Amino acid sequence: MLIKQKGIVIKSVDYGESDKIITILNEHGAKVPLMARRVKKSKSGLQAHTQLFVYGLFVYSKWKGMGTISSIDVIEQNYNLRLDIYESSFASLCTEVIDRAIEPEDVSKSNYELLHFVLSKINEGVSAQLMSVIVLLKNMTHFGFNAIFDRCVVTDSKDQSKLAAYSFKFDGAISMNVLDRDPHALKISNKTLYLLTLLQQMPIAKMNSLNINDAIVDEMSELLIMLYREYAGMFFKSQKLINQLHRLDDQRE
Repeated sequence: MLIKQKGIVIKSVDYGESDKIITILNEHGAKVPLMARRVKKSKSGLQAHTQLFVYGLFVYSKWKGMGTISSIDVIEQNYNLRLDIYESSFASLCTEVIDRAIEPEDVSKSNYELLHFVLSKINEGVSAQLMSVIVLLKNMTHFGFNAIFDRCVVTDSKDQSKLAAYSFKFDGAISMNVLDRDPHALKISNKTLYLLTLLQQMPIAKMNSLNINDAIVDEMSELLIMLYREYAGMFFKSQKLINQLHRLDDQRE
């Protein structure tokens, strides 16, 4: 049976000497594993078309089990995303989070739209790290947890100007006047917590202008990675490269 579907490559793994197994997130929001036979020895350009982030029309045959690629009509190569190691590492984090958020038999049209959105924004010059923050925020519930950024979980005060930290002891943001209740709370600016709330609640269709200070994006990213590790036991492979890049930057400074 021949199937035609638009999709985005979210995983690409070498298989043997000449083959590849890729996973696409198709236009319906389902993950589809596909075998690309002899792709590494082909002169047809299929090797380039099976790279991470490629968006295209995938034509494949499938009877039982894994499908086999017949052809790929590339709509957007997203080549620039692979040129910069920082952009590539955070874009990889986006695809990895979405891949792991969707079970093999699940369908998540919202995550397909989210991935399409973030890759387009990165191509437009928006920070890939900021896009990874949005993906992490939008997928927390898929990993079985949520986070409270918009009020003090100790006093229940909704005065966001007084928020000063995130407490893993109390599972949410806390105000300056109760910092002594959790000396291990991660101190974080109230502006960062406000923007996390905004991005968490805002539909991606309304995210027209995204321009947030790099220091705030760093704070957001650090907190969200900690949340995933603490609440879901998740450590993403792409995070290892990101950590190495941060260490190199620190050494240069």
